[in-house]
Amino acid sequence: MDDAIDGEVQLIEGRKNAKPILYNQRETLRRINFYLNDKYLERDDNAIFWNISATRIPHFAKLISPDTKDFMPYGKGQLNYWQAWALRKKVKDWFDTNSFYQTLNDTALDLAIYGSAVWKKHKERGVTKMEPVRLDNLYFDQSVECIDEADIVENHNLTLNELWEKDGVWDNVQDVIKQGNDTNRFEVWEYYGLYQEQQDDKPQYKHVIGYGFGRDFIQLWDEIITRDECPYYDFHIGPYKGRWMRCGVVERLFKLQERANQLVNQNAQTTEIASLLLLKSGNPDITGNVIEQAQNGQIIGDETLQQIGITNTGLQQFLSEMQLIENQADKLCMTPQIVQGEASPANTTFRGIAVVNAGAVNAFRNDRQNLFEKIADILLKDIFPDLVKGWKKEELIEMAEDEEDAEAYDKAVKQYMAKEAMLNGTLVTPDVINQIGMTVDENIGKVGRRIEPGPDFWDFKWGFKMMPTDESVDKTAMNDAYFNALQMTLTNPAITQIPGFKQYCEDNGITPWKLTPAQQQQLMQGQQGGQQMPEPKQPDKLLSEAKIQ
Repeated sequence: MDDAIDGEVQLIEGRKNAKPILYNQRETLRRINFYLNDKYLERDDNAIFWNISATRIPHFAKLISPDTKDFMPYGKGQLNYWQAWALRKKVKDWFDTNSFYQTLNDTALDLAIYGSAVWKKHKERGVTKMEPVRLDNLYFDQSVECIDEADIVENHNLTLNELWEKDGVWDNVQDVIKQGNDTNRFEVWEYYGLYQEQQDDKPQYKHVIGYGFGRDFIQLWDEIITRDECPYYDFHIGPYKGRWMRCGVVERLFKLQERANQLVNQNAQTTEIASLLLLKSGNPDITGNVIEQAQNGQIIGDETLQQIGITNTGLQQFLSEMQLIENQADKLCMTPQIVQGEASPANTTFRGIAVVNAGAVNAFRNDRQNLFEKIADILLKDIFPDLVKGWKKEELIEMAEDEEDAEAYDKAVKQYMAKEAMLNGTLVTPDVINQIGMTVDENIGKVGRRIEPGPDFWDFKWGFKMMPTDESVDKTAMNDAYFNALQMTLTNPAITQIPGFKQYCEDNGITPWKLTPAQQQQLMQGQQGGQQMPEPKQPDKLLSEAKIQ
């Protein structure tokens, strides 16, 4: 392999007598994976490995981890909000069916461990999906900023059965199987990048799958593609500093991990020595191990026999230095003890705890925002276009949700039927409205709540509104938005027909036609009874930013 892929690259040039800063991604990955499994790189004995990364990784991941609730589809501009509401239901169902939450959790863990993570796009039954890729299976120029700038090799360790499944899809599969081995596993590599068939040929960007190298090379797949079709997407924590892989929890603690292991093993040896029972005697005739030589009930006639006192005099210094290491590890990983669930000192106020939590959340704000925006972009451009095509073929969409959704559905259908009747020349009187209501209720009783999308039902502009404030919707902000929408509706009922108000509701996760007449009537009764509309409670900014779990 080229040094840029498998060797050392220079990050910073040395000056005068200073050595340059060199970096090797393969060795760094190897060291991280050893440490994750409580193993030393160069020793294989019974030495204690005091892992200081393992307890911090899940908390680091928690502070950056997205949740499916953070990606709320919303309509853009003046549109049919009925379609936007149906879209949210479809997207939520897709998240649940495909366990997308697990992909998001795995990505957050990879980012916490390695500082970077990679997804790979693939087709499954005609639907585009994303799956995480193991970093130690990827080979590419480690100095690039983004993975799509490099030529990429991914190794696949296939079983015999997995290879047979590709027979008829790939070429020359049986030639590979004939070369077999004792383990019945086959190292197949997949390449995306500039590829040159012959020495004098012009390189082309290709997707190639092969087995072996040199004279033993067997080509299994070959196609010309564009660089935009490269299926890999990368995510990072922190800025680019001359190396593709950023710095995760384990690498941040490399030096501290070495020192902690050294201290713990030294203390273990000292404690073992301190636990020995050593005796001294002024009698030259007594030698060897007195305890082993003595018999049950034997009297040792030696007045000079005394125990030598041994203590671990460095214990307090050991504990102090270990505490310093733990404190420094918290600072490097931005995971204070309160974030890790440790009990706070007895004199710590609740607001003091909130200050620490808010600080931890704010430290990750930019990284979370960058991560969320890239995931939303991938969902919008690479995953959902194929899904929407499939939705257009559906004749019916079942809508079975909570009571609020059922009420919204019933109202929307009745409004739609009234509009259709008016367009057909029918005078919409209270009797007609009552008849429409009875018809809708009767149909719901027979077939349930369904949507019959037409050919252009999903043809409208929409995007993802990200809410990276917590694992779920910020309920305080959502309640304020509901309250304000109801208050504006009460003050001016005609505002519900203004496009700007509809977009305000849509952007805040409120389907505009969920503001029911019953809710408005309830507010009217409250005002007529002399009750004043309370002002929306302004949330405590500090506490709202604190992510306490």
